[in-house]
Amino acid sequence: MTETQATHGKTAVVVIPTYNEADSICPLVEALLATAKSSAPQWSVRVLVVDGDSPDGTAQAVRAAMQHQPALDLMVETKKAGIGAAYLLGFERAMRQHAADVVVEFDGDFQHPPETLPLMLEAIDEGCDYVLGSRAIPGGGYPAGWSLYRHLMSRGGGFVARLLLFFPWRPFFRITDPTTGLKATRVRGVLDRIDFARIRSKGFGYKLELLYHLVQQGARVKEIPLRFQPRRAGESKITNQTPGEILRTVLWLRLFGKRYMARGV
Repeated sequence: MTETQATHGKTAVVVIPTYNEADSICPLVEALLATAKSSAPQWSVRVLVVDGDSPDGTAQAVRAAMQHQPALDLMVETKKAGIGAAYLLGFERAMRQHAADVVVEFDGDFQHPPETLPLMLEAIDEGCDYVLGSRAIPGGGYPAGWSLYRHLMSRGGGFVARLLLFFPWRPFFRITDPTTGLKATRVRGVLDRIDFARIRSKGFGYKLELLYHLVQQGARVKEIPLRFQPRRAGESKITNQTPGEILRTVLWLRLFGKRYMARGV
């Protein structure tokens, strides 16, 4: 245990997958750590960047920042396998090497405001296991410049995911934004009960798989408002295949998810 962990007692690791985000990642790391220090001083917060071997020098920028920022860590994927694969790699490192009590999923391009981090940690302190940033509840929202296609994909896709995963049960009415990328998850007794090797989707579908399995195991879920911001830099990780991947994932979970995780088949 480090001196910082001994002082604070609780460690949160913010996992940020990156690809071509050299211009935004270091300012984001500084903003996250400064916000945590001022608004969540009871937590020891670290940032783990999982870079997809970006050709723009994202990893080099992070390595340079690590020279003066001890709360920053870096993994570089040898093979870019998808955002889900990057997050799962980051979770494993956060849990094994950084003794994380909480892992936080965060975008590397300022679409998730840094000031949401203390709100998520506060909800964890209140006893929640799984905190979701929602664009669909009061205080949340979408960028003004989004196209109709992006709105339809996000809002419509979110509704279809909720319907197929949870209707007519209580989570359908309580979880308003299942495709959100802003999440905080308690490790002990919650995330450490998930076998990452059994998460089938390596792309955006992993969000729905993890959500489904955590809800099924009884995780206490809370949503906080997420005012989603326009991208400042980098490249979108959404592709033309993303809607189809998400639909296949939720259909499979509805039909086979419970038996798959329960039986290990």
